[in-house]
This record gives sequence, structure tokens and C-alpha cells, in this order.
Amino acid sequence: MAIIGTAGHIDHGKSALIQALTAIDPDRLPEEKRREMTIDLGFAWLPLSSGEVVGIVDVPGHEDFIRNMIAGVGGIDAAILVIAQDEGWMPQTEEHLRILDLLGVKHGIVALTKIDLNDDPHWLDLVEEEIRDKIRGTSLSDAPIVRVSARRGTNIAELKQRIDEMVSQIPPNRDIGKPRLPIDRVFSIKGSGVVITGTLIDGTLARGDEIYIFPKGLRARIRTVESYKEKLDRAQTGTRVALNLAGLEKEDLERGDIIFGDKGQAKSSRIIDVQVQLVPQLFASLKSNTEYKIYLGTRELSGQVVLLGREYIKAGESGFAQFRFKEPVATRLGEHFIVRRVSPSQTIGGGTVLDPAASRHKYKNIPGVTHSLERRARLEIDDLILLELEERKYIEEKDLLIASRYSTQDVAQCAESLKTENKLLRAGTWIVDLAHWQKILAQVLDILAQEHTLHPLEKGLPQAELESRLRLPKALFGHLITALIESGKIARQESTIALLTHRPSLAPQQEKLVADILKMLKAEPANPPTRKEILASLPGSETVIRYLYQQGLAVELPDGLLFERQYYEKAKDKVIVFLEKNGTITIQQVRDLLGFSRKYIIPLLNKLEEEGIIRRRGEERVLIRKQAQPEGE
Repeated sequence: MAIIGTAGHIDHGKSALIQALTAIDPDRLPEEKRREMTIDLGFAWLPLSSGEVVGIVDVPGHEDFIRNMIAGVGGIDAAILVIAQDEGWMPQTEEHLRILDLLGVKHGIVALTKIDLNDDPHWLDLVEEEIRDKIRGTSLSDAPIVRVSARRGTNIAELKQRIDEMVSQIPPNRDIGKPRLPIDRVFSIKGSGVVITGTLIDGTLARGDEIYIFPKGLRARIRTVESYKEKLDRAQTGTRVALNLAGLEKEDLERGDIIFGDKGQAKSSRIIDVQVQLVPQLFASLKSNTEYKIYLGTRELSGQVVLLGREYIKAGESGFAQFRFKEPVATRLGEHFIVRRVSPSQTIGGGTVLDPAASRHKYKNIPGVTHSLERRARLEIDDLILLELEERKYIEEKDLLIASRYSTQDVAQCAESLKTENKLLRAGTWIVDLAHWQKILAQVLDILAQEHTLHPLEKGLPQAELESRLRLPKALFGHLITALIESGKIARQESTIALLTHRPSLAPQQEKLVADILKMLKAEPANPPTRKEILASLPGSETVIRYLYQQGLAVELPDGLLFERQYYEKAKDKVIVFLEKNGTITIQQVRDLLGFSRKYIIPLLNKLEEEGIIRRRGEERVLIRKQAQPEGE
């Protein structure tokens, strides 16, 4: 379903023409009736002979209301440029055409109005000749010119036919599953509550849907959906809609707010990168570090323009720039905008958004930034995906090009194709830059190699520590480790990661420490030294002690007590045998059984509890499980 907007100078008959076409008066405000001029946006619809119904947005022609005009034509598919034959080309005709051209409106018709005042063919030919000259080189250069009289109805049928032909050439709007509706009108109805209107793009909205409103951060539920006075269960993309919202007041919303189907789709930023095109008819330039009025969708913003790699852009030229706003904006890749000077108020250019979530660029990086923006400006999905990955290195597939007119299916299909071409990597739900992935793989191997050099006795690096060093999302880190294991580069033992070739080994100095510690433990096995005592006696033996644990040569009990492993196992077996025979054991019985002092008995029993062999019952311990017996016994 197409949306058509009017354009043209004040008093050239735009509203009268819409009324002649649709029998709907688009001037709805009392002040418009009193002053006999359009001040704000008006709306109508037109059923065509083809069965299509087109929405029509009527815009004001006075230069004081250019803000409203831009808000009205921001979401249109085609335009009717209205020019009165008695006045011909006028200042607002020129400015409105510039705006349509800058917004990329490629379909249009010129309506030459008021021919009832002068229908001299020679005169009308001269006026048409001037019009042809003025629209040459613009997006409406091939627009047909239809001579009409709204007052008499002359050639209105022909104009309808031309509209029907034009609409048939407009590509259908795609539902990409990301509903977005820039609000152009807010009002309230007694007994119903707040109602907003706008053009729905990129998705559908239905009665009962929960919506998110940017930048207010509000949530609401759609109570009813209406399009062209007809109640709907669901509004389709590309239609003019009115939504009755529950849970809000009229004062909560304003023109320029945007309705999204989901908060996750409202990717906002205070900085965007753009390509700017200045109109050739001006003597003005776009200057860097200067504030201008920026129009995005139905929203008017003040923003600082920072040109990239130059101080100014001359009339008729284009270049790359960064817009910096004081408030967040939620735009999308490829969205058109208009730039106007603050004083004197004048449309000087427009362009397209190339990065809707940019950051400030360092001067030394400008050449690389402009090269990337040149690639972005082509708006080719495969290049856009690769650029996103070059800049961000990895991104979840659901967030890739979220602020664009590409669907998740478009992105998934292209990503799979690029994967087949070995241009990126898909790791679960993540898309990863291939060069960065190889760099991370090498980084892991390098980290492990250094770790093994520094700590040759350790089994490896704790997985949690490696994850902390790499700072990757948990799911992506998991894919990384799996890839390295499957490639035969690393091994994982419990929660420790090591190179597959790594074997804990001792240096000659450490071999001596091992022998010394074991000698100390075996010297008085029932009264061994503590960790603290060993470290005091043998400085630098911390790593060797850990090695003894890993190799099963020593056991540490609570309170830092160390036992030689074989002696500990014998003591444990004695306790188990005693429990199997007697059912319970006390501290005194352990002392008698093992010859330990209380200093060792309590830590020993606590260790057996940790291992799940015994449990405490009052002042006694009871057996939970037996030791596994050797096969054949």
C-alpha cells in the first residue's frame, strides 16, 4: 500500500486538489479554516480503479511550516508536486522539490493547477517548459505533468489514472519483522484515550501488541488499530495507521517519537556517521564544527556537524560527516535526512545515514574511516556485514544490522554465504571476523605456552582465568575452547586448560625440593609439617607443593596440614575398616587407632567428610560409603 505526499508553494491548491481527488478535506484545524491555509499535516486516502487504496499526506506550503512539511514527506513513496499555472515556479516549490530529491522520492507527478483561471494552451506550454527545466536532473525529472482544475474537476479523472499507473511501478513494501512507526500526530478521543498516527514501516503491528516508544522509554499496549477509518486486527507495513494506546496520556507523546515493536530494535546513539549532499542552487557551504537543524523521520534535532577530512563542503558537492546530538537518536542504516541552516533558515542539503551508532573518530584514523564509509555508502548487505565484523570483531547474529532495512533472514542467508566463501565464521549464534578468530586462537596458544614456561609443574591454566584474560562472551569462549580441542591443539582436564603436548615436568632444582619435602613428610608420617612450616624451611617450594598434589604424592588437610599420600591412604583405610566393623568411631578411638594427636585428628576427619566417606553424628562419625576394592578381591 503506497503513501503519496503533496508538495508545493503556499496557495497553489494542494489541499483543494486532495479534496477534489478524495472528497476529504485535509485541513482539519479551525485555524486552517480561518486563515485559509494549511498549517499542519492533513490526511486522506484514495481508492484507485486497480483496487489499490493509497494514503495521502497533505503538507503546508508556507516556509514558516517547513518543519511540518518535512515530517509529512519523510515516509512517503511518491509525491504530487503542485504548481499553480498563474504563479508558476515559486520559492517553496523549489525548496519542496529539493527536499523530495534529498529524501530519495523517485516516483512523482506534477499537477499544474488552477487552469480554470487561464486555459490558454500556449501559456500552459510555457509554464510546463519552465517546470521541465526546473525538475531536470532531480528524482522527479521524468514525472508526467497533468493540467487540472480542482474547482471545476477538470482532468481529475486523468490525474487519478496517472496515480494508478505510478503506484503500479512502486515496489511493494517488505515486512522485515522490525516494525517502526515515526509518530506524526498525537491526539486524544474522549472515552478512548490517546491516539497516534504515522506511517508504519518495516513490519506489522496488531491489536494487543506491546510496543516500545523511543526516546521516552515508555511501554504501551495497542488497544485498537485503524487505517483509513477501517478497524483492523493487524496493520501491514507501508500503511497509514492510527493506534489507540492503553496506559498513556496525550502529554506523554509528541511528534518525532518512534514506536518500535521491541525495545531491542531501538538501537540509539548520540553520534551517527553520514554521507551529506548539498543542493547545487545555493551559495552556502556546510562548515565543520557548526550547529545545524537535522530532520530524521518526523523528528527535528539540533546537531553539531563534524566533517571528516575537510573543513567545508561546497554547494553541489557531497562528503562524509559525523552528526553529534545532545539527545539520543534511533535511526537506521540508509535512512534519509534533511539539513537546514539555523539562520537564515534554509534547506541546504541532506543525505543518508551510514553508521547509526558511531563513535568519535581520532584525526589519525580519518582516512580509514572514510574508506569504510565509502563501502557503507553502497548499502550492499555482504559488505555491510563484513564491515560490521571488521569494526566490532564479533556480534550475535540477532543484533547484526538490527538498525537497517534487512531482515534477520536476509542477514542469516548472507552470513551463511560468506561463511561458505571463508570470509567469516559462524560460532553458534555468533558471527565472528575470520582474521580476529585466528588471532584469538593464536593468542590462546601463546598464553598457554607462556603459562607452561612460567609454571612447568602446573597441569595448565584454570579455564576461568583464561576466560577472564580473553574477555569474550561466555558462549563464544565455549566455542573457542571446543574448536581448539577438536583441532588437537589443547586438552581440558576438569576445569584446567593446557596445550596437548604439555606434561608437567621438574627442573633439577625442583626435583631436589620434591625429594626434600617427601623426606620431611616421611620422617614423622604421623606428625608431618604444615604447609607454612615447609615454606619457611624450603623457600620457593609453593609450586612444588602443588605439583605433589597433582601427582598424587601428597595430600593437604584442612588447616594447612600435609600428609604423604601413601600414609594418608593407609590411615583412611584403617578408619574405614574400623567403621565397617564397629559402625561408629570417636576422636579418642581415632587417636588410639592411628596414634595421632588431636591437631591432626580433626583435620583428618574433616577431610574424610569432604570426600564423602564419613559424616558426623553427634560426637561420633559414621560410614557413608566404602572405599572401592581392587578388582578380584
